[in-house]
Amino acid sequence: MTHGLKKFGIVMLLGVSLMGCKTAGDVLIDGASPFTRGELYAYLSDKTQVWSAGGAYYSAEGTLETLWEGERNEGGWSTNNDGVLCWHVKSWGETPCETYYHNGDVVSFVYEGKTALAVEMFDGNVLDQLQAGQEPGAAEPEVAATYEKVLFTSTEMAAFVTGKTVIWGDNGGAYYASDNSLKTVWDGVRKTGTWSVDDKGGVCWEIPSWGKTPCEYHFYNGDELWSEYNGQDAKTDEYVEGDTTGSM
Repeated sequence: MTHGLKKFGIVMLLGVSLMGCKTAGDVLIDGASPFTRGELYAYLSDKTQVWSAGGAYYSAEGTLETLWEGERNEGGWSTNNDGVLCWHVKSWGETPCETYYHNGDVVSFVYEGKTALAVEMFDGNVLDQLQAGQEPGAAEPEVAATYEKVLFTSTEMAAFVTGKTVIWGDNGGAYYASDNSLKTVWDGVRKTGTWSVDDKGGVCWEIPSWGKTPCEYHFYNGDELWSEYNGQDAKTDEYVEGDTTGSM
């Protein structure tokens, strides 16, 4: 894909927020002010924006998942104190941004000089439902568990993660130091913070720019190590000894 075509694709992807929306004109509504970083984080965190042909999920830890015409992409998202939201997706080759404003409960945004009211959002990650053509937010069919879930204790979890790096596929990872400091890398963006283990055995992260994140719990499904995160069970990411974040 040429650089020009890639840029066009990104513009079209973000521009879908303007399609089918009730526009606010070329200027902002009187009294609208930009979100602060904290306000914008709270507004987007752990929610899915719904677009005409897909959507975007903003996880509480700063990762981003997008769906557009059946194609999925992953990356990261960030905010600043001027109400700017930026998307960091390596395959796009650019970092597009848009600015969010609010006037009471009315939320609008500006992208490439055009202003529109914010699109519909749902709690949690509903991209799978959107991709399957289901109504966002509808209850998922219940699936009977095929394993007995016995979560790691607090002591077991602390012993398991201390001094190790968890690898999040090709996008990065996190190193759990013995002094409870935390290093993370996601799509080339490096952050530091702290980690802790709660009384239920979950490992929890504190990254200043991310806010407090949900905790992750480990258990064995047969001989395989699995995790419970945001209420969903899946195979646990790979762990390696030592700090390998420097090579990510």
